Amino acid sequence: MIEEILKQQTVQTMVHDMRAPMTVLKGNLLLLLSGVMGEMSSDQRLLLRRSMGPLEDLIQMTETILQAVSLDKDDLHLQPVKTDLDELLSELVDFYQVPFKQRQMQLYRDGNSFGAKLLVDPFWTKRVLHNLVWNAYKFTPDKGKVVLHVRHAESGAIELTVDDTGRGIPADRLQNIFEKFSQVSPASDRRLGNGLGLWICKRVMELHEGSIRVASVVGQGSQFVLQFPAKRIV
Repeated sequence: MIEEILKQQTVQTMVHDMRAPMTVLKGNLLLLLSGVMGEMSSDQRLLLRRSMGPLEDLIQMTETILQAVSLDKDDLHLQPVKTDLDELLSELVDFYQVPFKQRQMQLYRDGNSFGAKLLVDPFWTKRVLHNLVWNAYKFTPDKGKVVLHVRHAESGAIELTVDDTGRGIPADRLQNIFEKFSQVSPASDRRLGNGLGLWICKRVMELHEGSIRVASVVGQGSQFVLQFPAKRIV
């Protein structure tokens, strides 16, 4: 029933229209935090910084709903182009520097891609990476770290790993973690989410003839591995 509701044009339009005002709010908050509009007290800055997290959650949630609706269509076709993996990852790291610094967290690359180029759909590949990095950000405590690894597997595939030092995922939740509407955290955790992000990741990787897997230890962190087959390397 929920899936049918999400497919309705009215709901899609409403969700789409929600993005614009939230994006404006985010821009205004960032402007105030920059100090361009005048100095603020430490309490005022702290309040604005605390407002950024929930707002970013809302923006990510609307994006995720729209992505899920698109991916649920049988007639969806990727538009793969030659994509520079180094540029893709550098763009991703730069994008998240502000929120990571606000929580004294680290986000960086580790591993050599040797200038690899992938034949992928850049829009959907970026969506997968954004979903994984944002999840890692949400569930990793302050001063933690998120590392992006790149390695060439023996099969010839390229593996891209998002590794965090977060809370980890209980073993009984790993089996169904990539199913639609499955939640990483228990119901008692009130972090915003709709249980679609990891399903999107799996769906996109399947469309690329690749895969996604996860390993996690509670209290130590999680590791999500994207594998792009050798045929996608150009």
